[in-house]
Amino acid sequence: MTHKINTSQLGPIARRSLLGVAIASALHSPIALSQEADTQNVNDAPVEVIEVRGLVSSLKRAMSDKKENLAVSDGIAAEDLGKFPDLNVAESLQRITGVSIDRNGGEGQQVTVRGFGPQFNTVLVNGRQIASDDAGRAFNFDVIAADQITGANIYKSGVANLQSGGIGSTINVTTARPFDYDGFQAVGSVKGMYESLSEEIAPQASFLVSNTFADDKFGVLLAVSHQERQVQINRIQTAGWRPGLTLSNRNDGVLATNVYLPRNWDQVVDEQDRTRTNASLVAQFAPSDDVTITVDGFVSKFEVDSQVTDLASWFEPDRVGSAQISEFGTAIQFTQEIDLHQGSGNPASDFVSSTRGVRDVTNKGFGINVDWQINDALSATFDISNSTAENDIAGEGRFNVVGIINNYSFDSTGGTPTVEHDGFGNGQLPDISLNRLHYNDLGNVVASEDEVTEYKADFTYLADSDVFRKVDFGILRSEREKFVFQEFASQCAFCGYGTEAPIDALNIRPFTANNFFSGLIDTWYTYDGDAYLDYLASQGAAVIPTLQPNYYNIEEDVTALYAQFEFGYDIGDMPLTMNFGARYEETDVAVSAVQAFISDVVPTTDLTLFANRFAPAQDIVGTSSYSNLLPSLNVKLEVQEDMIVRFSRYDSLTRPTMSQMSPATTFGEPRRQNLQASGGNPSLKPFEAENLDLSFEWYYSDDSVFSFAVFSKDVENFIVTLSGQESYTLTDRTADDGFRCAADDCAPGVSLDPQDPSRDVVADTEELNGQSEIYTVTRPQNGETATVNGFEIALTHVWDNGFGFTANATVVNSDAEVSGDTTQTFALPGLGDSQNLILFYERDAFQARLAFNNRESFLFALDNTAVGGATGEPVTTETYGQWDISASYEINENFTVFFEGINITEEELTQVGRFPDQIYSIEDNGSRYAVGVRGTF
Repeated sequence: MTHKINTSQLGPIARRSLLGVAIASALHSPIALSQEADTQNVNDAPVEVIEVRGLVSSLKRAMSDKKENLAVSDGIAAEDLGKFPDLNVAESLQRITGVSIDRNGGEGQQVTVRGFGPQFNTVLVNGRQIASDDAGRAFNFDVIAADQITGANIYKSGVANLQSGGIGSTINVTTARPFDYDGFQAVGSVKGMYESLSEEIAPQASFLVSNTFADDKFGVLLAVSHQERQVQINRIQTAGWRPGLTLSNRNDGVLATNVYLPRNWDQVVDEQDRTRTNASLVAQFAPSDDVTITVDGFVSKFEVDSQVTDLASWFEPDRVGSAQISEFGTAIQFTQEIDLHQGSGNPASDFVSSTRGVRDVTNKGFGINVDWQINDALSATFDISNSTAENDIAGEGRFNVVGIINNYSFDSTGGTPTVEHDGFGNGQLPDISLNRLHYNDLGNVVASEDEVTEYKADFTYLADSDVFRKVDFGILRSEREKFVFQEFASQCAFCGYGTEAPIDALNIRPFTANNFFSGLIDTWYTYDGDAYLDYLASQGAAVIPTLQPNYYNIEEDVTALYAQFEFGYDIGDMPLTMNFGARYEETDVAVSAVQAFISDVVPTTDLTLFANRFAPAQDIVGTSSYSNLLPSLNVKLEVQEDMIVRFSRYDSLTRPTMSQMSPATTFGEPRRQNLQASGGNPSLKPFEAENLDLSFEWYYSDDSVFSFAVFSKDVENFIVTLSGQESYTLTDRTADDGFRCAADDCAPGVSLDPQDPSRDVVADTEELNGQSEIYTVTRPQNGETATVNGFEIALTHVWDNGFGFTANATVVNSDAEVSGDTTQTFALPGLGDSQNLILFYERDAFQARLAFNNRESFLFALDNTAVGGATGEPVTTETYGQWDISASYEINENFTVFFEGINITEEELTQVGRFPDQIYSIEDNGSRYAVGVRGTF
């Protein structure tokens, strides 16, 4: 039965009650994409008011939204104004069935839903797509402060009035509006955050002030937050395991063939200062009961200053003294020894100082929204928004190397790999005077600028019929432009460890890693990397970044039209509601880039490292377009008042990432036996999926629910990044000198090998001679298909004594999982099962929560060059489970003290290569604890 309310009988605040609006609109609209849009159907439903305060009340609100929505959805809600359940939005989202997250520095950053990674999930803020600093399409949640969030909904099934782009899901994050609250509201909090690894405490604070004026016809809300963290990240890692190598040395010849050898091994301490500042201002004006105008803006600044101190080892197959090979062909124990090499040079214990982990992200946004109840039957919402994101790190991020020629040995037979360097251990170090200069670069990071502008008009017509209830229709115009570029320079004037390092000028000194991995070397040398660059400049070898000839600009315009119809009738005494509709979209893409192709590869004083030379740059342009019709059907059957069955059948799409559409080819740092490049494809088509959902929900009490859902997704046009051999003619080389490289030190008779001055290194090194060179080039292309299916099960139960729990699990399967086939070119990253368990207690003034999140092993990347690796091999993230805890006590109606703990058991994140004995990385972020006070007025 349909209940109608004449909105003229309601004041502006009653019409816009935070939960009343959310529930009312959910009753008659399959989704609620913004709080402004939510108001358009409030005249057509009863208003239910639930006190949104406290943990159980937030669960009730999320359950109510889920129950009343027509689409398959889940959500989270703030416990109170300015009080989100977790320290980070992504960390709260991971509590939802089917959601997993990727972390950066111990913080949730990106989300995976039902096995589909970050690029497959569209993120909206108040119904608007927001620009991202990510080079692709993924949204980085770590730029958003949780204090300003009122809730987040994840729509797992599609409807016509929902923006496209999310095969996995569409996530809508909502922020506070002044008309959500009655009169004056003020909330503030201060806390100190303790990091267990750095043993430092950093401040965090936020406040939110809202008020309404002129008989509640005008309202203003201001929210500001500032957070600091002093982070230490401990990590051991390799750039990948190199397959098919022959291990040998000059004395014994060949030791083993077809072996996996790690490219390198780093022991990293990353000390970061993280600063996040967010501010938003919202003004609302209701000139009449039928019109609400909202103007809002926000700015977010997220800065990461990173200082990496690293003890590094570089492995070459031609200087192996001895080795132990596993059943998988993995070198699980081997040595690198002085004077055994056959062209690669002697091994060195490297001391790396790096700031490549830097981020300087600024997000800005502005929007105008008009909600107009035209008459009792017709309502409209008009919305214009613009947002920008800039990661202003061009020319930043230095990388410096000083080293000591030395023997070392690798051993992973005990599980955790260790590298023993001669002269290190028990706090002892080799003589400081043995330090030698080596490699430097500046700007080996990618900067980006992103801008999104949207124009939307949405209409709802309420039919005067018991069966045909309403029709939603509208139009969207989205214009997006992303510019990605790099300013880079390298300096190898002193490569090869032949020049004594100036100890005082570089401030070379011992470094001890606090709270480092047990059993590993924890003391080595470090220095001032900026002073190193100054010293190079004083020696006429300045490192001056310049704009690289591989930048690109992508313009993407989307025009969308949609219409959907909602019907309702009773099957016996079981109410049935359904909608069906379609969304038609046209997408136009224009790409432009500047490209300089390789013209030569020349030697440096490091026998394993070369330098690129480029031909003059040239412009590259391209265009593409495509259109899609996305039908959808959603059915909701109330078997009885507390039981609901849902069915959804819909089509969805995800567009290629911006970086995949770049027409430019980027040539990597040339290494001995390792010439690599990567490029994009501007003609890529979107992923397209046919989806089915079937779910059952039992709301057996006001605050308890059991749900079970099965889903299936058949996806076409999967984009595969394939590695292939491409030949490039090196135009600087000529037949006159036998196609030797063209630099001065390429001439015959120039000595390049200090251990063998008479050796013609250019003639002996295939990368330094020849008319052309073969590069391993990775490029994306459409073509693969995959089926993903699975089920979700969840239970939330609250007892009368204040105790309760939430438990859920997701099981995902696919025919596109990684196998042991070394020729495999396609598998779905991010696919893995997950589980959550939350135990809580809330009674009177006290509240406590213990939460466990577990994500089982999943493919992180089929080709590690896509994630910063160097060998083209797969990387798998092993099972990771994390325990978090929180508690609070209300001193009085105005003040609450609280405690929070993140990763309290200090779990470590482990990744492996193709086989389980190929450790790729182990990362320790430690635990975090916060104590603070919150005030509400």
